[in-house]
Amino acid sequence: MSKFFTKLSSLALALVVVGIGLSVNVNAAELELQVLDSNEFKNSVSHETQENIGVNDVEPGIGNKDLIIPYGTSKPTSIWNLSTKGRYPFRGSSNSSTLYTDYLLTGKSSAKIIVNNTDHQYSLKFKVKRKDLLLDSTIGGPYEIPLGKSISVTLSLNKSSNYYIEFTGPNNFNGYIE
Repeated sequence: MSKFFTKLSSLALALVVVGIGLSVNVNAAELELQVLDSNEFKNSVSHETQENIGVNDVEPGIGNKDLIIPYGTSKPTSIWNLSTKGRYPFRGSSNSSTLYTDYLLTGKSSAKIIVNNTDHQYSLKFKVKRKDLLLDSTIGGPYEIPLGKSISVTLSLNKSSNYYIEFTGPNNFNGYIE
């Protein structure tokens, strides 16, 4: 009986630690938004403005899996099956925020990713990550693309796992995965 209570208390402690970590991430994101608002004029001079398509600034995996809010702040959990829906296009721009694909990508054992760095000042850095239960795993990258250049990456995947692409800010890019 004592082992049961020890395991139960360990589980409760782990949930509290994960909850605190999530709370810190939310507060850091809110702080980042405040900093961006105060520097809006300076940053608008250094980057082109474009509409983000297929990416947002919130890491995928938490939230209502049936709710997609493009460019919103909820974490997407919906799946884009590359084998049934085909190519997933994306385009994004951010002065400092890291951007993530709007969908978790799945359904293929191999995927080709094309990314074009359309920024005029900065190289583009991105990673391909697998969504895991607690901590996500980087399975590709980090890759760095010089100004005005493109990259083509082919990765081996587990067709039943979920993946996403993380673009480190500042960034200005477009591309697709198929």
